[in-house]
Amino acid sequence: MKCGVCKGGTGRGYCGACVQDRMCQHEWLSNVVQERTAQVAQSGWTAERAQQLYEYQTRRLQARRARVAELKARIHEREQQIAAARQWYRELSEPNKRNSVQQLESNTGLSTKQEAREQSHATQGALERVETTATALRADRLVLTSALCTVVGLRTVETDVFAGVDERARLFGLPWPGIDDWRKFPADYINACVSHSVHVFSVLSNYLHLQTPFAVVKRGSRLFIRPNWRQVDVREAALSIDDDRASFVVGLAMLFYNIAFMCHRQGVRVPVEQVADAVENMRLAVLAQAEPENTARTRLPFALDIYTVVQEVMRMYADPAHPDADLELRSRVHDELRRLHLCDDAVDSVDYEDDNWAII
Repeated sequence: MKCGVCKGGTGRGYCGACVQDRMCQHEWLSNVVQERTAQVAQSGWTAERAQQLYEYQTRRLQARRARVAELKARIHEREQQIAAARQWYRELSEPNKRNSVQQLESNTGLSTKQEAREQSHATQGALERVETTATALRADRLVLTSALCTVVGLRTVETDVFAGVDERARLFGLPWPGIDDWRKFPADYINACVSHSVHVFSVLSNYLHLQTPFAVVKRGSRLFIRPNWRQVDVREAALSIDDDRASFVVGLAMLFYNIAFMCHRQGVRVPVEQVADAVENMRLAVLAQAEPENTARTRLPFALDIYTVVQEVMRMYADPAHPDADLELRSRVHDELRRLHLCDDAVDSVDYEDDNWAII
């Protein structure tokens, strides 16, 4: 009821608004009843349809099971027939098969032995050809390097090794400086000796097809050397004493290291105290090609360290009368090694025998 009068009345009479409200409620209830009746009817049809589908699927499943059982029975019967046929075939062919297997094994054994024998002969022939080629190549390289030594004035005869009355090794007539002569000789003389050794070493490494740890670069009339394993941020050291003493010390150590590495590849071990005798070391590398037994030594590891060579070159320029100058040079050499990325940046000491030194 909308109004309070009709709601509290006796029920004998209602106003128009309340009557209209009651009619709307009746209409809504009628619609709800119709919808519920339709839903009940539809649910009944759905349940009946589901029952029909269930019965249909059950009949199909039963028929399929019967079909599967029939097929299994037929497969079992066929397997028994196949087993009987195999047994019959085995009983008939076993003697012939045994004879055939024996014959096949005999033929296969003969064929395998023959192939192994042929393969062994082929391998032996290939090894002999490789050895012959290596011997011929070693002989050709010996001819080339010996001719080069004759041109530059480096004697390769054991009885009279050095030319000149002072019995020093010479390149193009210039005696090679001794261990105590690097501080005493003029800069032009040192530069000439280094240039000659670089020229001879470059030709020798080309003849020997050798890739060295450090690469020599020529810019005009000046020579530089740099690490050969770096491709980014490559720095160079000078091979001329006119530019910078510290850079020249490091560059000379790289050159001596290259020559020692060439000797190692020819089977010659260069001790640390002999690493500065560049001319003698190149002569030994040339002579080693005439000795085939040195080939086995090339498989040994190259134990020489670049910092040991740097320390050896530092001893050549050490002046006992001026220890302060030596300390300053050692510090500059240390900075040069850092600039060339040849040492760990975490190392702050200038002691080249420190265990922390390592090539990056």
